Amino acid sequence: MKRALAGLAALLIPVVAGATQVIDDFESGTNANQWGWTNGSGGNFIIEPDGGNPGAWLDSGVPYFSDHPNLTSLPPDGTALRDALASGTLSAAQFDVERLDTSDVTNCHPTATEASTFSLAFFDIHSDPGGAVIEAHDDDGATSPAGFWPWMTVSFAIDSSATDTPPGWVLNAPPELGYTWQDLMHNIDGIRFWIVNPEQITFDACSHMGADNIIVTYGAAADTIFANGFDPD
Repeated sequence: MKRALAGLAALLIPVVAGATQVIDDFESGTNANQWGWTNGSGGNFIIEPDGGNPGAWLDSGVPYFSDHPNLTSLPPDGTALRDALASGTLSAAQFDVERLDTSDVTNCHPTATEASTFSLAFFDIHSDPGGAVIEAHDDDGATSPAGFWPWMTVSFAIDSSATDTPPGWVLNAPPELGYTWQDLMHNIDGIRFWIVNPEQITFDACSHMGADNIIVTYGAAADTIFANGFDPD
């Protein structure tokens, strides 16, 4: 599902009454919201000017080793995504993603080709006095196919107004905090798109990932823009 998006990272566009989108399409050559393909040693990214969906895109580089490849942002204060995550009114998130062929890449073995499910996650790194990272992830995402695949659009609905953890989501917090889904919705520090479900047992393997057209929608909790799923191009 190709789209001609405006060429500004983190552009704010009203989509329905009361709703706003934060869009990172990397056409400006910048990464204001600090998205990165993360593993145990930090985050990696290269902004490629061509080959995206369309235009510029965020390249993990290769070899990219991770047991659970993921695209993560811990946006700085003052950024559009920071405002969205702090709003308490998230309603949807989506991104375009591809897994490129690494079969001929030197030192890229074993190669990550397993099937899984995509997962959206949020995390709170400041609320626990003991320093635990509080997180919630979607456990009912679309299939992440086996092998290598071209650009596809993966989307998630977010019920930020729910009083209990919504069906299909898992909330992990120290039990002594009495921490709720509503606590998380008002204390989100970061957002993550998992390519391999975080609950899946796997191994460290080499990937080459790409991301484009990351869209986070907020400001209209009652309007669910997307159902969980994906659209292949």
